[in-house]
Amino acid sequence: MISILITPLFYIGSTLLIKYFEHDRLVEFIGRALILIFALFVITNGMRVTFFVLHNPRNSLVMYLAALTLVGVFFTLEYYETLFVGLVISAIFMLTVPYYQHSFDEQLLNDIISAVLVTLFFSISRFVFSYRADNYLKLKAIEEKNIEIETASNLKNEILGIVAHDLRNPLAAIKALAMIMEEDETIDADNQENIQMIKTSCDKATSIINDLIETANNENDIAFDIEEVELNQYLLKVVDEWVKNKMGQVKLLYYGTDQPIYTHINTEKMQRVMDNLISNAIKFSREGDHIEVSLRDKGGLIFIDVKDFGMGIPEKLLPYIFDRFSRASRRGIRGEESVGLGLSIVKQIVKKHGGDIEVCSTEKQGTTFTIHMTPIKIDNKAHS
Repeated sequence: MISILITPLFYIGSTLLIKYFEHDRLVEFIGRALILIFALFVITNGMRVTFFVLHNPRNSLVMYLAALTLVGVFFTLEYYETLFVGLVISAIFMLTVPYYQHSFDEQLLNDIISAVLVTLFFSISRFVFSYRADNYLKLKAIEEKNIEIETASNLKNEILGIVAHDLRNPLAAIKALAMIMEEDETIDADNQENIQMIKTSCDKATSIINDLIETANNENDIAFDIEEVELNQYLLKVVDEWVKNKMGQVKLLYYGTDQPIYTHINTEKMQRVMDNLISNAIKFSREGDHIEVSLRDKGGLIFIDVKDFGMGIPEKLLPYIFDRFSRASRRGIRGEESVGLGLSIVKQIVKKHGGDIEVCSTEKQGTTFTIHMTPIKIDNKAHS
């Protein structure tokens, strides 16, 4: 009963000390003292039970051993604190035994057994302390390294965004000058071709800069606005724009669903996803090939497929296809270059929409990119 009444006092005291632990060195010292007192309290209770049950403790030291093990495993004690607890417990045991055993031989045997158990307690406590200290140091090192990595990443993204943004203005000026020169009727055919090359180079550089800015923005976890969209109409519009711009190169087909499918997307970001996937399909498709964009729903999910029948992706490159600056980046059939950012951006945007993307490819047979998304249930009457 005394132990039951005393235990809440330790709980109340520790709760109060934790509240002010980091503000005062005296509180820290009192906290350590409270831990030592509670450790002694637990062990002496186990010892008392042993003495009360059997007047000759060496015949059954289960509760004493259990208490020592409990403190050794669950209490984080410094070296001198462990030594102090061991010495105090040994002294209490030696002073208590004579009240129950008057034979010197029995007292000696009990003291030896107690010394063995206290040594075991000391060993367990030091092992547990070393294990916890090692884990603590590893966690601190990992935490510090993560902070360094996050700081470096944020700084890199900030610099990347600034540089990429500032590069767009001179490129736009170069392209504008090239367009003005293109209108000059006195320029011969060779120079016209050079001007066209300047414009094409500006467009490629602008595309790369946009990819860099997109990468930086996506890594910074900037939330974007979403709206309710009917995917059949949205994807058909995207395909129609590509058909107008790429007429005669490859054939682009769209297969939708019989029923409207609604979901929440950021139309601008998803346009970038589809543009990347379609341009990637065109890049690796031969003249006269066709590309299929399809929408389907199954098992409560939306699936958007972009399928080509071109050169495909080697199996060894598939694990790296969505990596930034991926080693899987290759020249297109017509010599188009890639910096390996497009598919990385695609995955980032799809993930931010709560979806996922996967790729299935067979070399020389074609590639299919599949986006998984979650639809929203819409009352047909409300949209009729």
